[in-house]
Amino acid sequence: MCGICGEVGFGEPSLVRPGTTERMAQRIAHRGPDGEGFLHETGISLGHRRLSIIDLTPAAAQPMASPDGRYVIIYNGELYNHPELRADLERLGESFSTRSDTEVLLRALMVWGLEALNRFNGMWAFALWDRSERKLLLCRDRLGIKPLYWSRVRDGLVFASEIPPLLEHPEVSRELNPRALAEQVACRYVLAPRTLLKSVQKLPPGHLLTASAEGIRIAPYWRLPIGDRIHKMGEAEALERFRDLFEASVRRRLISDVPVGLLLSGGVDSSALAAALRHCGQERMATFTVAFEEQGHDERSWAKAVARQLETDHHEVTITPERFADSLGTVLSHLDDPVADVAVIPLYHVCGLASSSVKVLLSGQGADEVLGGYHLDRVLRQIRSIVLLRGLPGARAAAAAIARRDHKRAQLARWEEIRRAVPGQLPGKIRYDLTMPLPPAAMNRLLKDCMPPPYDRTLDAFYTEVPSHRGPLDAILSTLCKGWLPDNLLNHSDRMSMAHGLEMRVPFLDVDLLNFCFHLPQRLKINRGITKYLLKRYAVKVGIPHGVAYRRKLGFPVPWNTWVRGPLKGFLEETLEGADWMADYFHTAEVRRVLQEHLDGKDRGLLLWNLVVLAHWGRRMLAA
Repeated sequence: MCGICGEVGFGEPSLVRPGTTERMAQRIAHRGPDGEGFLHETGISLGHRRLSIIDLTPAAAQPMASPDGRYVIIYNGELYNHPELRADLERLGESFSTRSDTEVLLRALMVWGLEALNRFNGMWAFALWDRSERKLLLCRDRLGIKPLYWSRVRDGLVFASEIPPLLEHPEVSRELNPRALAEQVACRYVLAPRTLLKSVQKLPPGHLLTASAEGIRIAPYWRLPIGDRIHKMGEAEALERFRDLFEASVRRRLISDVPVGLLLSGGVDSSALAAALRHCGQERMATFTVAFEEQGHDERSWAKAVARQLETDHHEVTITPERFADSLGTVLSHLDDPVADVAVIPLYHVCGLASSSVKVLLSGQGADEVLGGYHLDRVLRQIRSIVLLRGLPGARAAAAAIARRDHKRAQLARWEEIRRAVPGQLPGKIRYDLTMPLPPAAMNRLLKDCMPPPYDRTLDAFYTEVPSHRGPLDAILSTLCKGWLPDNLLNHSDRMSMAHGLEMRVPFLDVDLLNFCFHLPQRLKINRGITKYLLKRYAVKVGIPHGVAYRRKLGFPVPWNTWVRGPLKGFLEETLEGADWMADYFHTAEVRRVLQEHLDGKDRGLLLWNLVVLAHWGRRMLAA
């Protein structure tokens, strides 16, 4: 895990300036506190900040050149199957001078070309410079665990692991992208390839960028395994196969020359991970959790129970309103590609706690998106009701009855949605409501120049590219994996962990496990209203108490709504009033109205948090 940056130019003469790359690397020094390295040649400048995880010797430093000198690589990530790949390459006659996975990645690309990407099991963002063909290759891992941003400049491009380094280049503009702002307000994050800055793009997950004198080309090299085939197997066989793949994934993510720990919430995802670690032979694993003083938000008792049962070395950090407010500026300074998830605050603090004793932290992220979690059982019930009602006498009255019982999603039962519903697909309003929680009417009241977010072009395409016979659950999970997961969850997880020089690994997103789970029938993901059914069966089988495995998901339940009406009220008012740039894009009277409604008891907490995040982002990123 590291930070990378660089610039390539193809003009005559090239305008690449080595000093720019040094400044870029300094902006991501937190990502790699263990060292730095640079390459400066005609037309190319590469920078690397090192976080030493595997092969801690100077020989494994980057940039790293191939033995023949043709290729140079800088790389952020880990190849978990690098021992197997090394053995395969040695059988083909390759020899190695380090134990690093960087050298394995470089040699694999030399020997197998881009086909090597299909062999990689891990997370990565890398830049490969071909000195012979004068061509730069940028690549991001399949699911976007590792970030990579880039900007066009006069005769080439600049790239980096985060956005601030790009702003060190004089040709990268700080102009806001209004369309992306609308999307941020609607979704609480921005979908790749856009960012909130017009001049900056993020390379989408599973994509390659090739830059040469002929121009810049971007293309996918991998797609989610949503096809026609569904595994036909019984529950017992599926459970055994899941256990083999999951525990193999966990073992792979224990490969490290530095200490490894676990983020333990006491929910089924992290508890199953803890049990798997024990089954893989890990004893006294360091575990870390977040605590709150408010009832209904504190999961420490569940985490402690699992830690006691599995005999981990357990640590916890308590978040108070004062600690929350004191750290907010620092935390939000790391959200250069902002996401409005209040969980970033506890995640930042628990990563800080963990970094005092480990350099690698395992996380349960991705389980909901791969195995069918969240509230998707309720969504499926709504879809089934709509499809069953279609065409029945008295359907309009039945729709009204559904709306009365489920006031939070009353609009989903509109007669028009029933009329248009197609079996196996999601009605349009359900698609919108799942992915853009702020209604268009609220956006129009809030934004002065409301550009409609590109919902139909992007998110709707995610849903509809899944074959209809696969059913609505696979369409939802596929869409979550293409937007919510990389651009929200993995985005802020990377920033909060790397803020402390800590590598976060996500076993549920192992490519072998992912391929298996995306070909499972729906009944093994959500069964009789039980979400993540197969995972919960596994958790109980390996000894996690039934009450832990089947309890309701909370997920860093920060008491933000309560704090805003109490100890953080003044802070919130000062933050929103002091964000002068927002007056150009937001109706300030509507912002005040939203705040007052929340203080009066209505739940406007998510929108207010989004506005706080944007206020801080604009002050940092839009100012020259």
